[in-house]
Amino acid sequence: MRNLYQTIKKNIQSHRHAATGPWRWLFGAKEALQLLWSRGLFAMDTVSLIFKKDEMKLLHGETDVIEFEVMCINLLRRPDKKCFIEKQFDRIGLKVKFFSAIDGMIIDIPQLTKGGIVADDNFSPATGMTLIPAQIGVYLSHYELWKAAVLSPNKISLILEDDALLVCDRPQLEAFARHIPEDADLFFLNLRKNKTRPISLYASMFTGRFWGLTAYFVTRRGAEKLVNLTLPIHESADEAINELNKRGMITCYCARKELVVECSNSRDERNFRFKSDILTRTKE
Repeated sequence: MRNLYQTIKKNIQSHRHAATGPWRWLFGAKEALQLLWSRGLFAMDTVSLIFKKDEMKLLHGETDVIEFEVMCINLLRRPDKKCFIEKQFDRIGLKVKFFSAIDGMIIDIPQLTKGGIVADDNFSPATGMTLIPAQIGVYLSHYELWKAAVLSPNKISLILEDDALLVCDRPQLEAFARHIPEDADLFFLNLRKNKTRPISLYASMFTGRFWGLTAYFVTRRGAEKLVNLTLPIHESADEAINELNKRGMITCYCARKELVVECSNSRDERNFRFKSDILTRTKE
């Protein structure tokens, strides 16, 4: 019976990306219903929150000017992605500082382990294996930007990976930045189908494990915590952050509305632009 189920499931999945035919109609209808359902829940939550007295203290005051640097991690061998990010932020009128990503293809893992940067027992629950060099390179790239955020004159810094696709304009981005809770260490802009619970018209809290570092605001205090708590490397960057949040050592929120999507997810046909550099290396 189990074999029959697996055969049927495999046959259905093989038709998921078909351009025509009954399966295409079926999957299209399913996606439309899921979208309708999520929008309905969003509308109901919004009505509920409008009538609820909001006593949440915010990081920025009502008269504060919202200022933040936008820092994007980009591999030198991926100028196409750099151009992609530049065009998006030119469109909304924000400047981007690019950080030359630490390339997993050229780092010396034994030397990093010897120097106490990478733990001997590093392990990724997501893959069931030790971390690959690409994952370590991503981790160290985010770590360097956390150090930069500690020194920033602004209360927040926006950190992006170069597969970020904006689905918001500048006023929307700044409105959500203005409503970051006072106790936030991280405020994610990419929801990635993680389960959340709305706590205000602008912010939600994660209700389970969450994944993805495509786009997030980090506060100065949050950046300082991450710098002090995340070495040596035991797991991937998003797994480490998730674990710190679970233990109550940092406080993570996310935007109630998705402002950025990851465009390296091949299952997301509408937004897919680039193959994931990490997944590609993992398969190799």
